[in-house]
Amino acid sequence: MIQILTLYLIGAVGGFLSGLLGIGGGVILIPLLIYVGHVPIKVATSVSMVAIIFASSFGTVAHHRRKSIHVPTGIWMGPASIVGAFAGSIFSGTFPDDFFYYLYMGLVLTAAIILLFPRREDREGSTDYDLQRFPTVLVGFFQGFVTGILGIGGGFIVVVLMIYFLGMPIHQAVGTSLVVTLFSALAGFVGRLATGHFDLHVIIWVVLGTIPATQVGVYVTQRSSSRLLRLFLLILLIGILVWMIRSVLL
Repeated sequence: MIQILTLYLIGAVGGFLSGLLGIGGGVILIPLLIYVGHVPIKVATSVSMVAIIFASSFGTVAHHRRKSIHVPTGIWMGPASIVGAFAGSIFSGTFPDDFFYYLYMGLVLTAAIILLFPRREDREGSTDYDLQRFPTVLVGFFQGFVTGILGIGGGFIVVVLMIYFLGMPIHQAVGTSLVVTLFSALAGFVGRLATGHFDLHVIIWVVLGTIPATQVGVYVTQRSSSRLLRLFLLILLIGILVWMIRSVLL
């Protein structure tokens, strides 16, 4: 019973952050599954990918109702993320477990460093955004590759890239990120079917916690300022990075 409740709460935390920050949830789901749920890392990445599919689906619907999704960006970035996810999934079975830990920490550190630099323009409440097709495709492919190789959705890095590299307002970046994450997570899931590492018991309880919490996260996002959302994301990434470094050292 305690294990079931733990898995449910882990899914709820991931779902809330997915709806709040558009990160797919994997960035927090994987360390929670490993260090709190005591799930092996390869199983954790596969379970996380399934949870990401549900979180992204329900989060996309909720954000679309609130008109916080830039549809053309999702259309261009989605197919690119699928290609990247297939490539990442193929490579995921060729690396030792230690590689996943250090790659994961490196991506979190990079995203956190980028967030430390203030944006030139505060687009608070702005809905104006010009689509840049080639950079958008590059970001989509990179996000998909991260999803396929780590099973974390890549949302935490794609939101940062949308804000700083593509110049998208953060509320739109959060909503659009979930659309792209859904594309790549579905593709990554298909690729992972060949490698196995799925635990149905863990998946069921994590997903049951993920779905309602995602709706709560979307609700909070719409009532938060751009600066506050960036601060939330930065605090989350720093906390995860410290936790991971401490776990590796110990």
